[in-house]
Amino acid sequence: MKKLIILISFLGILSGCSSNDDADVDTREFVPKEIAVGIKSGTAIKETFHFINQFDHKVDKLNSLTFTSNLPSDSLQYVLDFLNKKPYTNDGINWFVTGYLHYQTNQITIFPKLFGIDKLEYQNDWLITMEGLKLNEKHNTELNSGIVRFYVPEGKEKEWKSRFENHEIVDWAELSYIADIVPHNE
Repeated sequence: MKKLIILISFLGILSGCSSNDDADVDTREFVPKEIAVGIKSGTAIKETFHFINQFDHKVDKLNSLTFTSNLPSDSLQYVLDFLNKKPYTNDGINWFVTGYLHYQTNQITIFPKLFGIDKLEYQNDWLITMEGLKLNEKHNTELNSGIVRFYVPEGKEKEWKSRFENHEIVDWAELSYIADIVPHNE
């Protein structure tokens, strides 16, 4: 009888320790086709373009970029107007290049979003524009050097997330998870 109790206890412990593959399955809902990829801090824009060009995926936008300009401080509005006339620096409705003058140095700082930057024509134009407006990439070690939103084939999102994560310049890759937001009513 004592051996039977020990055997039953042992089997109970083993069954409790068995791996449950279903527990590791992520069942959260996400937006089909979208993957956001964070580029490691310090990565040059040319390297980011090279990374984008390795894939045959449409890019919605490249954002979270910061540049400074060596033009005189009274050129801020000129820089913003010049950039916002480009077909890939704004969506024509809500998102435009923004910027400011640094409060101590009066240096121009801008925050562009580059839409459809998978197009080589836009990439080349941006590199030429950087030279013309004397733009320098500004990297913050605490932040990414840009976030690329790729469109991948539907049903292959998790596969592509994993593939992106294996690239040297990638800091992280995430699916665009859908969250239920419940307003707080008082």
